[in-house]
Amino acid sequence: MDLFTSAWMTRSLGESVSALHLEQDGGVFAGGWDGCLKHWNVEGELVWSTRLPDRITVLAIHEGTVFATAGLHIVCLEAATGDQRWSHALEGSADSLYVFEERLYAISSVYDIEHNDFLESAVWNFSFDGTMNWIQRMDERPWTLLEFKGKLWFGLGRPKCGFSAIDSQGKSTHTSADTDSPITCGSTTASAMLFGHANGAVSNHKGKVIFSEQSAIELLYATSGGYVAALEDGTVLSRKGKTEVWFSDGDAVSVQSGGFSFQGHPTHWACRWSGSEGSIEIRNIDSGELLMTTPSDRCESIASDSNRLALGFENGQIRLWEASMFERRMLNEHETEEKDERKSALQEKLSALRDR
Repeated sequence: MDLFTSAWMTRSLGESVSALHLEQDGGVFAGGWDGCLKHWNVEGELVWSTRLPDRITVLAIHEGTVFATAGLHIVCLEAATGDQRWSHALEGSADSLYVFEERLYAISSVYDIEHNDFLESAVWNFSFDGTMNWIQRMDERPWTLLEFKGKLWFGLGRPKCGFSAIDSQGKSTHTSADTDSPITCGSTTASAMLFGHANGAVSNHKGKVIFSEQSAIELLYATSGGYVAALEDGTVLSRKGKTEVWFSDGDAVSVQSGGFSFQGHPTHWACRWSGSEGSIEIRNIDSGELLMTTPSDRCESIASDSNRLALGFENGQIRLWEASMFERRMLNEHETEEKDERKSALQEKLSALRDR
């Protein structure tokens, strides 16, 4: 099967894709490295296009509103039209945002080139009308932002490391992990919150290290009773408890995500990049069986839900796959291969009879 021709939708942003968001009703939002933001509806028709001040890294949609990070700014737009409601410049780069309990939380950080390090970070709290309610500054940079058990959590870098929960008034509660290594990434399920660390450790919501991998955790995807981790050395592995279920190695992984089910099993999608060549690997997330691999351009953004998965590429293309179409194409390809094998076997038998 040709993975790209089997995509339900292919669109172009016109610049390198840096952020994607899938709407519940089937629409797609995409943001770019130069600030372009586009919205397509469930039919794949372009609804609107606008331009923000700088590179878009995170998108969040809430009740007819689009929130986006754009360089130093947090921007709020009308989801139906793309018209801007308000914009707020932060202190340093706008790294992330999250809608939680009818408020918008944003993370900013200030990077010092001379010291080659982050000098200060901050958590901002906004009302949806753009009113800033409070700001909490900290020495550590929050590298990941997660919602778990009714609270908002931040995985921290040096010097404090560990992770903190923050309430609606800006008061934070810190939890130390068993390791003092910076947190680099995180992921949640309904029953678990996991953090990946720079030294290869994976810790849980109590700060307990549940396993230590062989190199830094670049990306983490929590699963039922375990996780799939993409490591700095290019290894992708699945673990249940302390048991390794499957692994693959190769070039560095730029993005990974769980995807829709194929033949009753959830899939896992990983995009690799060697520095000059890219590839996409699709696996059965339970067994690690490789369903498909294909060469690709560099991919730096991914979004998925129970029925769709979208990838955004450096060449500006956005590809979206839909579960039922993907399964039909995969099964048809398998049937075609079986028919070709039977036809080839029959031809060999006929040839052998002629040669007698």
